[in-house]
Amino acid sequence: MKWTYLIKNKLTASAVLLTLCLLVLLSNYLDRLHTKNVTNAISTLYEDRLLAEEYIFKMTTTIYQVREILQTGASTDSKANTVSKLMNVFADSYQTYSKTKLTPTEKTIAIELHGYFIQLKQTFASKQYGPSADTDKALSSLNRLSTVQLEESKLIMKNVELQYATIKASSQFAFAIGIIILLVLQAIVFTAKAVVPVNIPTDTTLN
Repeated sequence: MKWTYLIKNKLTASAVLLTLCLLVLLSNYLDRLHTKNVTNAISTLYEDRLLAEEYIFKMTTTIYQVREILQTGASTDSKANTVSKLMNVFADSYQTYSKTKLTPTEKTIAIELHGYFIQLKQTFASKQYGPSADTDKALSSLNRLSTVQLEESKLIMKNVELQYATIKASSQFAFAIGIIILLVLQAIVFTAKAVVPVNIPTDTTLN
């Protein structure tokens, strides 16, 4: 019944090879998936964090300039002209910032910041160009937004590191399993060779 054993070995070898192929395909799929996640995380870090931080910096700089103008002894007309331009710059920066991906905490602080901006506009509309507490409140809100940005960026980088570690671990695991499968396949081949019958030619002259 050696022929049945050989057939069994061939079926086993085929199954092992099929398993190896499936493992390679699965490993490639997981690598692509994790790589895509890492790419998305880095893209999010740039589009929703670094750019947002840039807008926060612009708004902060603008409010500081407004506060400095209000504290100078310039004429009302001069202050009005300069402040009007700065408020327009702030409005543009805020509008762009509000379109980025914000967390619930950021949305709350951003709404608060916009409230201080509206109060400043109303103050300037009434021709009051003296020092205003609303500038300090706006700066405080901007500082909090910057802090949230930093925390969110750290979380994204931690996620990137985790995804990278997962890619590395899955690749090592797939490599180890592949080696084991190849060893099993090699053992099957050697076993099959051992059971192959050896045909000894018969000397017809002895009959």
